[in-house]
Amino acid sequence: TAMAQTPAGGDSVRSAAQTTIEYTLPPEKLEKARAIYHIELLYALGVTLYGLLLTYLVLRWKLAARWRDVAEKVTGSRVRQGLLVIPFFVALMFVAEMPWRIYIHTVSVQYGFSVQSWGGWVLDRLKDFGGEIFISTLLGSILYATMRRSPRRWWLYFWFASIPIILFTLLIKPMVIDPMYNKFTPLEQVNPQLVAQLEKVVQRGGLTIPEERMFEMKASEKTTLINAYVTGLGASKRVVVWDTAIQKLSTQEIMLVFGHEMGHYVLGHVLRGTAMGIMGTLFLFLLLKIVSEFAAARWGERWGIRELSDWASVPLISLVLTLLMVGGTPIGNYFSRQMEHDADIYGVEVTHGLIADEKQVAAHSFQVLGENGLDYPYVGRTVEFLLWTHPAIRDRVRFVQEYDPWSEGRATKFVK
Repeated sequence: TAMAQTPAGGDSVRSAAQTTIEYTLPPEKLEKARAIYHIELLYALGVTLYGLLLTYLVLRWKLAARWRDVAEKVTGSRVRQGLLVIPFFVALMFVAEMPWRIYIHTVSVQYGFSVQSWGGWVLDRLKDFGGEIFISTLLGSILYATMRRSPRRWWLYFWFASIPIILFTLLIKPMVIDPMYNKFTPLEQVNPQLVAQLEKVVQRGGLTIPEERMFEMKASEKTTLINAYVTGLGASKRVVVWDTAIQKLSTQEIMLVFGHEMGHYVLGHVLRGTAMGIMGTLFLFLLLKIVSEFAAARWGERWGIRELSDWASVPLISLVLTLLMVGGTPIGNYFSRQMEHDADIYGVEVTHGLIADEKQVAAHSFQVLGENGLDYPYVGRTVEFLLWTHPAIRDRVRFVQEYDPWSEGRATKFVK
């Protein structure tokens, strides 16, 4: 989720002084936002089609089948063969898709979103590569082992096996994975005055969020964008605010943003999203079985695939998974937008009475967020439905100004 802040001494009356009616951009920024909007759409379409075409060509040219033959000559162990075939495919795809990554980073630098050096960027991509190799090899080895043991129910057994892996990854991500990319510092250490203000929001919501679960992320070394989010599971659950957000919003706006993030925390969105994702993978793996078995039976011989559990089918599994996940993206995005909308409601409700005019503060914080990220004000509804994980900024600005159950005599939805 994306929102933000400025240092507790740099509080200003910006949000009160500027009344936000609707989300707009000045002409120069509007032109840039339009260009970015079209670039993002073309990139999303282009990188997806490119990946699908590339995977298909790997199948058609029998590259995986040939490498499988090499692996079989190296070792007779099916497990060790997989340790050769899977990393080969991942490395091939990673290198082939690198021009797209370079292009989008170049655009980010050009439009002022990224301030990261190319050396730092390359280092992060190498970390991505190592992570992809590890996760793909682990999950691929489990998947093919279940295929060999149970040709009919492998999709169900693989789903069972994936659940603890998903939960463990969510648990360790904030403590192990995220610090590999960015520096995190307890918010109390860098901005105790801000923590004191945020404690008022916590108390207003009747909640206890330990100070050790509030972190500042030093994003300014890599980006000018602003963001805040909730992450982790159980003991690793925490609220994270980017330092760029702390620099660019007033303390009242930070309180509102924190209220939004606290909404995710209180409403259990991380756990709820995880549960929905786990259930979604059940249907995903069932469809994967149906489609991949059909494709292997029809074209497997042409692609050098002996059976679905043959290591040469790795690109086929990848191709089918990608198609299914692309098809399911609008469903996941719909639920994500619903949770973000509920968090917006919670943020306004929990700060009501704590800041002078929570509606205008919320509206202006969205204005700053959109202007900083050059969010296009005229996002098409179809595009929003297909690709957007958050409601459009224009709708969020309008909603927070119109939501007023107190003066209308209606019950609040979350904070009583």
